[in-house]
Amino acid sequence: MVNDIKAFTLLEVIIVVAIIGILAAIIYPSYQDSVRKTKRTDAESDMADIATSIQKYKIANFTFLKSDGNPIGFSDIGRSSVSPQSGTPLYNLALSNVTAGTWTLTATPITSASQFGDGHIVMNHRGERCWVKGSDKAGGTVCTPSATTNWDGR
Repeated sequence: MVNDIKAFTLLEVIIVVAIIGILAAIIYPSYQDSVRKTKRTDAESDMADIATSIQKYKIANFTFLKSDGNPIGFSDIGRSSVSPQSGTPLYNLALSNVTAGTWTLTATPITSASQFGDGHIVMNHRGERCWVKGSDKAGGTVCTPSATTNWDGR
């Protein structure tokens, strides 16, 4: 009687594990980039919603300033100063350069959050936007939105 046992050899198992490891090393960084981009897109959407709220404030009050002459803040438009507006905060939002007719909204990744190193996201009263990858690391400078900049980094 002949034993006809079919099994994998150790060498075959090692080769399969090596192939899986190589594929994981290639795929995982791409996955991380996709997740980071999705979270950045969510912050951009929050910023667009906040911009709409700011514009509604101006329509109702004819200015971006409060009655005492001080600039409006997030509480004046019923918004939070973090993004996402609910859940775990990933970005701190800042409303700056607020005058009677102008404003700039900047999202800075929170140092301890997963988006740290992704860069500042900026939008102004004219709807101009900019984003530069990694601008929040090592004292990088915030980009300045213009008619030729956008949120896709080009």
